[in-house]
Amino acid sequence: MKCFSSPLFQRLLSRNLIKLMGGAWVLGIGISAALPVPPAVAAQRLVFTLGPIGRSIPIEDLRTLAETGEATRQIRWYLNLADLSPEALQQALNQEVNLSQRLVDRVTYSLPGEFILYQIGNTIRTRSDRANIQANRAALLLSTSEDNKISLLEYLENYPTPELYIDGVSLLKFVKDVERIKDRIEPIVATIETLLEGLICDCENTPAQTSQP
Repeated sequence: MKCFSSPLFQRLLSRNLIKLMGGAWVLGIGISAALPVPPAVAAQRLVFTLGPIGRSIPIEDLRTLAETGEATRQIRWYLNLADLSPEALQQALNQEVNLSQRLVDRVTYSLPGEFILYQIGNTIRTRSDRANIQANRAALLLSTSEDNKISLLEYLENYPTPELYIDGVSLLKFVKDVERIKDRIEPIVATIETLLEGLICDCENTPAQTSQP
């Protein structure tokens, strides 16, 4: 039996991963299995839902804001509604969190990882509200594939459907609290990486037991 299936591993992993569930971006650390194959269709539009209100924003406009600080009229409408500045959203889009793809791949088969992916799907979802786990999984893996880091902008750009729907209230909470969330995530990620490395090492170094006559 693999080390990942042991009760001790599941308890320790659950204890650390559940701490990540304080907001939409914290939820983004939970991941599950998939190979980092580029999606056939990347996200082109982000649809914000604020109660009964729904408006779409081209992902390219978010990239422009992230790079230049210039907000389109559509983006300014949301910023005014949330009492946020373009600078705050720019910071949130560009803020990077260290997250190795190796960790992403290893946490993938755990029940806590699957559960957190399910929670992500309650905030960031497909148009049909189906296959949310798979879509969020792909976005996370693709975002960490090049430099073992992830940002909100990368995540949105790598979402593997033409449109992604997001609960605006949850995202705005993240934007307002981006620095504190980053400070919470990175120590937890480091703890999980250390735990996983120890378990892998123990599994590989433990000699096979032979049955006694």
